[in-house]
Amino acid sequence: MTTENKRDAERPKEVRRMRITLCGSSKFYEKLKEIADDCSRKGHQCLLPEPLMAESEWAAKYGREELLKRKPLFTQGHFQKIENSDAILVVNLTREGIEGYFGSNTLMEIAVAFYLGKKIFWLNPFGEDHPHYEEIAGLDATILNGDLNKIK
Repeated sequence: MTTENKRDAERPKEVRRMRITLCGSSKFYEKLKEIADDCSRKGHQCLLPEPLMAESEWAAKYGREELLKRKPLFTQGHFQKIENSDAILVVNLTREGIEGYFGSNTLMEIAVAFYLGKKIFWLNPFGEDHPHYEEIAGLDATILNGDLNKIK
């Protein structure tokens, strides 16, 4: 090994900065903001779902009919964020007694990312008892086990 190659091998590998779209239940919006801040401090750009509030809160504030009218626009907007990202990070926490929970909207977002060839990161593992296990188990994804430093 030449001296130059040896120096290159000894240098710390630089973490690739990524544009990451966060996906997860709107009930987790506080955690989504926290994770976006953590990822930003690590040099990544994070895109969040909009509106960043629980759907039940949005419906209570503006009405269910308005939510149903705007939901397709929110969904399309989030799909566009996925399209313009390097990866998605599924924020799958415990909800309704399900560890690694994510709902049907997030499942659609995962499918879009998979179709577009984006990297898929899971914040937490999910078990075989998860309602969508068969749909997600075979995807080429990285489970972070809560460690955002594993995003590469």
